[in-house]
Amino acid sequence: MKSPDIVEKTIVSAISECESHLSRLTRSKQLLDQFMPLTTDSLKDASDERIEHLDQFIYRFTKLQDSMGTRLLPSLHSFFENSSQPMPFLDKLNRLEQLGILTSVENWQFFRNLRNNLAHDYLESVDQTVLTLNILYDKWPHLQELYIQARNYYRSRIRV
Repeated sequence: MKSPDIVEKTIVSAISECESHLSRLTRSKQLLDQFMPLTTDSLKDASDERIEHLDQFIYRFTKLQDSMGTRLLPSLHSFFENSSQPMPFLDKLNRLEQLGILTSVENWQFFRNLRNNLAHDYLESVDQTVLTLNILYDKWPHLQELYIQARNYYRSRIRV
């Protein structure tokens, strides 16, 4: 079992990492504002600069979602439940939602599915990529809300 100090250090490190991803995700979203929503043609005809902004948006979304899922949320569960017992991730998410740390397991799973859709970027499915990117662009504040709720819950309990 990890010591509480190690778990806390992991949480602090994960929050710092998530803050960095969130900041860059916010910036890349602002750079995309004038180009959204995408169409199949606008994506096919996009300039290199626009593609770079889209790539940054996707990359930072993926990194934020991954950081939360692999480091922050499991560590918060371990810290607040005072347990490192193995259990399915969905059970941890449900418990975090019960504690008020996670605003919505359903939203979490929604973003995990978007992340998985974007991880399989096939040239022949441009329409699906456009749809997924438009949904992400529109809904990403809900991921931000999930992160901020978890961060603020932790900070309010340790009085940072």
